[in-house]
This record gives sequence, C-alpha cells and structure tokens, in this order.
Amino acid sequence: MRQDADDPSGRAGRYARRVMEERARLLAARGRQDEGHAGVVRRPAVILEVGDQGYAIDLRHVLRMTEPAWSAMPMRPDCPAGVRGVYGYVGNLYTVFDLSVLLGGAMMQAPDHAPGAMVLLRPVAGLSVTRVAVLAERTTGVMDVTDISSAGGAAGPPAAHPMAALPDGRVVAALDPARLLATRHFGV
Repeated sequence: MRQDADDPSGRAGRYARRVMEERARLLAARGRQDEGHAGVVRRPAVILEVGDQGYAIDLRHVLRMTEPAWSAMPMRPDCPAGVRGVYGYVGNLYTVFDLSVLLGGAMMQAPDHAPGAMVLLRPVAGLSVTRVAVLAERTTGVMDVTDISSAGGAAGPPAAHPMAALPDGRVVAALDPARLLATRHFGV
C-alpha cells in the first residue's frame, strides 16, 4: 500500500521533520560558543564602511537596509551637526544621521561612484529620538563577526567602540546604536 505524500508518517513527513530539525539546530547554534574555541561568540552584523574604516552593527539592531535618497531628504536649517534630514518609511519618519560625523569625522558628500548605504535602526530605548537611520559610504553585506575580548589585550585606554573580527581577518569597530547616539543632542 502506497503512503500518501501528505501523510506525516510517510517518507515526505520524515524528510520534512529532518529538515526542520536541522534548521532548528542551526538556528539554536547561532550566537553560541564555537566548538573548541571557548569564549568565542559569533553573531551576524551589517558591515559598513566610512572612509577606509569598517564598522559592524549587530543585525538585531537593523530594521532595514536601503540606498539613501540623498537629494530627497528634507532638513531644517537648524539641525545639529550630523543630522542629514528625515526619511519616510511605512508612514514613520526617521532622523537620518551621518555616521562619519557621529564618529568624529567630516560630513560625507553624496558619493559619485556608488549610492551609499542607509541603515534604518530598530527603536533604541532611552533616546529622545526613537526612529533613527545612519548613512555610510557603502556596505559590504552581512557577515558573522567575532568579538575581540579586551581582556588580556594591550595595555592602554579602552577603545571608543569594542572591536570585532570578520571571517576574512579584517578588524572592525562594533557599533552599539544606544552608545553611539546616547551623547548626542537632538533638539531642533
């Protein structure tokens, strides 16, 4: 007697259970310690670039990635430094910040060769502005980053932002939106 393909006890059901168990195992393993590397935690992050420096923003903070509409971002003339304007998404207005200025650099110009990258962040608790987006020159995508422990590192003052290693060996600054934006004055 042939079992129906929809029968959960049949071959299709066994295959579906095996696939779902494998997916659950892979999802559960995300963020856990790597086997053989005690203390190493990997997490997915969006990798952004400003100038020649790379930055990582944990994927759990990211709502959406988009190309910036450089000319379509309205801005009041009395906006604080680093505010590039506002951006509308799904009926909500996001205050758009220039990541270069937030990190102490000069304001970016609209790139001629590439559209740039805009990250819409999930709401950040404790900030006076709840909907925030940041502009970067470009993104290299989503990669698993490994936190670089400051314990046992070189003596000296702590870095402004913790560092993280990319799978290709590069080291980037790991940005926490709450920490990055907490010291900024948003009043306009």
